[in-house]
Amino acid sequence: MASISLLEEAIPIVKTGLLIEENILSLSLKKYQKELEDFEEKHQMSTDEFTKRFNTGELGDDGIWFDWLFACKAVTHVSEKLRLLQGIAI
Repeated sequence: MASISLLEEAIPIVKTGLLIEENILSLSLKKYQKELEDFEEKHQMSTDEFTKRFNTGELGDDGIWFDWLFACKAVTHVSEKLRLLQGIAI
């Protein structure tokens, strides 16, 4: 496991920065999850069904599908960053 050394007086600054980053990521995650819900409602299929059908080429290459795919990947990416950030203990 890696370690980081900080001056005692820098700890509040780092904690504040991490909290800000966590809030930004949480807001981003909510935004992308809402986008997924909107896509699911509009196209009457789950995101899992969408990704299966998209990956087999069944849906074609219309731009809307790439927007949905981006939102899927963004949820995964942001969730992973949040998980890592929440694992930091100072």
